[in-house]
Amino acid sequence: MNLNRFVRSAYGIVRNKYDLYWDEKKIINIISLSKNRKTVFIFGSPGHSNMGDQAQMYCIQKWINQNFEEYQCVFFTLRTSTDKVIRHLRKQINSDDLLMFHSGYHLTDLYREKDVYCKIAQLFPDFKIFIFPQTINFKDKDEEKKIATIFNKHGKITLCCRDELSYQNAQKIFVNCRLLLYPDIVTSLIGSKHYTNNRQGILFCMRNDIEAFYKVETIQKLRDKFENITTEMTDTTISIPYSIINEGSNREKLLIEIFEQFSKYKLVITDRYHGTIFSLIAGTPVIVVSSTDHKLSSGVKWFPVEFENYVKFAPDLEDVPQLVHDILSNENLTYHLMPYFEENYYSVLKSKL
Repeated sequence: MNLNRFVRSAYGIVRNKYDLYWDEKKIINIISLSKNRKTVFIFGSPGHSNMGDQAQMYCIQKWINQNFEEYQCVFFTLRTSTDKVIRHLRKQINSDDLLMFHSGYHLTDLYREKDVYCKIAQLFPDFKIFIFPQTINFKDKDEEKKIATIFNKHGKITLCCRDELSYQNAQKIFVNCRLLLYPDIVTSLIGSKHYTNNRQGILFCMRNDIEAFYKVETIQKLRDKFENITTEMTDTTISIPYSIINEGSNREKLLIEIFEQFSKYKLVITDRYHGTIFSLIAGTPVIVVSSTDHKLSSGVKWFPVEFENYVKFAPDLEDVPQLVHDILSNENLTYHLMPYFEENYYSVLKSKL
């Protein structure tokens, strides 16, 4: 390692510790100031620029504001969920405060949020815990057994499962938890907006991470098949830093811009679950292709028969061109959907808690 690289590495380590010190100090101060006010403490919130996860955070806060008007929200990212912070919360929390875990793909081997969830379950055995919809998929049986033991011992956890396979997995793993089969909370925005843009072309919304099933080159070959149709590429992960997304009303503004972008196309092709939901919020038909797990193949089963002209699942990329033809030749599309998930699920969720 040359000197410049060593200096950059050392600076990065020191800067990270410095930033963490102030992040901890800030969240500890927020917890202390919450002592005299009813508060919902939400763990597992996204500290990154994936706008699908940020949309979940937006919808969770919106739902809490509508259903627990007297409560304020305090969100914890993985970074701010340190032992020091959690111990401080244990000392400060009031009996009428609420503990909730963020929605997402956290009950899995892939990510570390589950470790925070275990700490909370162990340190707060006297509090009910509500977990927003999760995809549940463990390959490491030791990890699965560890979290199962902790959650089942707690005995007061309500866990929402984001799809049928996750629900089936949860029935085997979390035998002493209350389980609900519930759609992703971002679906509550479907039907809330109506766009009248002049729609043109196809938008590819594709991931480029460990959950991607198809290589970039494979997707490019698929795009090349539509040489007579304008195609664009995007992703739900953006280049804007989380610190900016989290400022003021920026999260909502960015989401509105993304929904507007999706509404300018006749069709979206995606391997992202939130790419699917964003399309439907924009009233845009979507073809869903596979990712590395059951999240999409199982998740698309949520959509009712009224959505059948707007959501198509392609188990193989060879199926895509015909589906594109079918959708683009459909003259009966209104590019607007009913608020099915808000009316049937999220408007009544509080009554199920």
